[in-house]
Amino acid sequence: MFKIDHLMIEVDDPLETANNVVARLALPLAWPLVEKDEYTSIGVNFGDINIEFIKFKLRFGIKNTKFKGFSGIAYKTMDSLEEIIKRLNVAKINHRVGEACEAHTTLPIAENDVFPTIFIVKYHFDTSGWVERLKNEFAEYAGGNYHIGNFKSMVIATEVSESLKKEFNINSGAKNKVFFSSANGENIVISDLIENLEIVIS
Repeated sequence: MFKIDHLMIEVDDPLETANNVVARLALPLAWPLVEKDEYTSIGVNFGDINIEFIKFKLRFGIKNTKFKGFSGIAYKTMDSLEEIIKRLNVAKINHRVGEACEAHTTLPIAENDVFPTIFIVKYHFDTSGWVERLKNEFAEYAGGNYHIGNFKSMVIATEVSESLKKEFNINSGAKNKVFFSSANGENIVISDLIENLEIVIS
């Protein structure tokens, strides 16, 4: 089973949107604004996972492809690319190489059948120090204004095959929702922060 690394939100102005999220939720950044030929990106630290706000010029290797709001779920793995591809082939899950660069390679999964786009990101550098730093920074913020705890689960508003459910631990529902535990026992639903995605804290 692959583990969720981050959620991808496509917006016109990543910096402005991320700053609005940070201001409302009182959470730290996961990474500062990055501008590349293919995209502009910034991340907000939600503890176990990050939420990326991105504007594409080239989306997974394809030009003139643009969406609005919640549009992607990135999974990470410690396996090699060869092992990942072999596993996907055995499970008969369609995939392709979307982006290959020095820092990482992405593999979009069943992209003609499922949206938001499920993709695997294979980092080509040791991320342990970065992950530890994010963990400590999130702890310092105590889950922000809504006392966000651990990531629990993800539901997307698209029918998902049994093989995808098994490999990616994701289910279908009426709405796109991401679930976190509540550090203080409150039940909170935030539906007006990110287009096409409800944040549920309980």
